[in-house]
Amino acid sequence: MIRTCTAAAGAIAVLACLTGCRASDGASNQEKRDFSFSGKALTIDVHDTSLTVVSDSAANTVHVERSLGGAATNDGNATWSLEGSTLNLHVECSGIVVSCDSEHTVRVPKGVALTVTGSGTPVRLRGLGGDTTATLKDSSLNVADPAGRLRLRVSGGHLKVTGATSSDVEATTTGDGNVNLTFTAAPRRVEVHASEVATIVLPEGPETYRLDGVRNAENLSSDPASDRSVVVRAADGVNLRKAG
Repeated sequence: MIRTCTAAAGAIAVLACLTGCRASDGASNQEKRDFSFSGKALTIDVHDTSLTVVSDSAANTVHVERSLGGAATNDGNATWSLEGSTLNLHVECSGIVVSCDSEHTVRVPKGVALTVTGSGTPVRLRGLGGDTTATLKDSSLNVADPAGRLRLRVSGGHLKVTGATSSDVEATTTGDGNVNLTFTAAPRRVEVHASEVATIVLPEGPETYRLDGVRNAENLSSDPASDRSVVVRAADGVNLRKAG
């Protein structure tokens, strides 16, 4: 539909007219693209769009699906490119905007080490087997079923990890943000710095841990002789226990 505006007196009328002329704000696009990639480590730089990363792409290929709505469909507002080992996924809508919606799903080859950087975006990582590093601002991070080493840092949002078999995990929130970690295999090293509450659930089993920064674990005592360690610093409290 093509919508036109007639001249109107007064700033309020002009603003309403301009807003009504954003015909593309009701549009939506679904697109797919494959990028050739043969490296062992991939960086995704993402801004102002929802991102999901899963590990099930064909070898030597990074597959990207994106859904754009509203002003994000306008030419130049959403860009995607692979430059070297960095996949850039950026959405920027300026001016008078009724809606600017976007979601990206990235499928990466199994075992690829992943680094995610960006701002203003919720990020979900699913079933990644390689080492994972994430540095996000004004974002939330949700990681499910990771197996590799984790280095996660979120500013201004919550950080959640579930089903982890990772043996080495560092998780940090700054600004406002809880850290919530749940393991299904006993880790060797966990270090958490939470700007709000830290919750850590370790798996059932005979493993013991050296605890630092934990005063009252629900069903777990510190073992100074253990070769496994859990270090926690949290501004609003620590919840640590074994499952079961």
